[in-house]
Amino acid sequence: MLESITIAVQVGLLYIPLVLGIYITMGVLSLPDFTMQGSFGIGGATGAVLAINGANPLVAILVAMIAGALTGLVTAAMHLWLRLNVLLASILVSAAAYSVALVIMGSGNLSLMGKKSVFSWFQSLGLTPQMSTILAGSAITILLSAAILVFLRTQYGVSLIASGQSIQTARGLGIRTESRQVVGLAIGNGLAGVSGALIVQNQGFMDVTIQNGIIVIGLAGMMVGLSLVRTNKTTLILIGLILGVFIYRLVVVYAIQLGINPNLVQLITAALVVLVVWLRNNGNMLTGLTSKRGRNNLQMSRVKFYEEDRVASFF
Repeated sequence: MLESITIAVQVGLLYIPLVLGIYITMGVLSLPDFTMQGSFGIGGATGAVLAINGANPLVAILVAMIAGALTGLVTAAMHLWLRLNVLLASILVSAAAYSVALVIMGSGNLSLMGKKSVFSWFQSLGLTPQMSTILAGSAITILLSAAILVFLRTQYGVSLIASGQSIQTARGLGIRTESRQVVGLAIGNGLAGVSGALIVQNQGFMDVTIQNGIIVIGLAGMMVGLSLVRTNKTTLILIGLILGVFIYRLVVVYAIQLGINPNLVQLITAALVVLVVWLRNNGNMLTGLTSKRGRNNLQMSRVKFYEEDRVASFF
């Protein structure tokens, strides 16, 4: 049990920046941004190339963050200047990012064996690779979480939250919602780039396929985390997101230990997201199915969902 929890924490810490990024774009700004899949890969590719060339590991992570942020800005530009739907723009950018990562790397995969990383610094102190990952990941998680917490409590951060909750109201208050979207997309994708660089430094190699399906992993962690807390307090939400990542990774660890084919992990992840979202949206109503009023309320909620669940025209 303890070993499974340790493994879940060790791996989960590397994905927390990604989940925080998804929360900024999808949770705070309410933008269906899938660019982070590509930003994750570009961040990993950038971090790998810098590490191979002897760059300071922290510098490599910082540049990976900038590379991810720039990827997010491309989506923002397509959305605001070309008037493309965010979902469509992010899918296109994510697809293009695969080729960009290949160009950055110069090949499909790179080895970082023997190169310095933030984890090797802790190992040089006599710590095990597992403990080094936990300590380095914890330090980065605390730093990023504190930075996000402080940012969202500033006047600009509050205006960014307002832009996501009700864009019409925010505009009525004089908030330039377009600029908030640009900043939010840059921050979210920058965090995804950090996760990509951390994963690469930790596993000692970079493969261009590292980004495949990563958005589903991030969504799983975020949805599990948001289901743990029912509050608008940012501190509790961030704690919930972190715990959500650990719980998700624990489920994956147990699934593998039970002998489930590792190739089915993505399927398990998708099923977990569907289950959590369904329970989150319908859990309270299911208790009222025994009464006629409860069934009527459930039917009304479905009709309302069908009416509101629309994606802006792609064309």
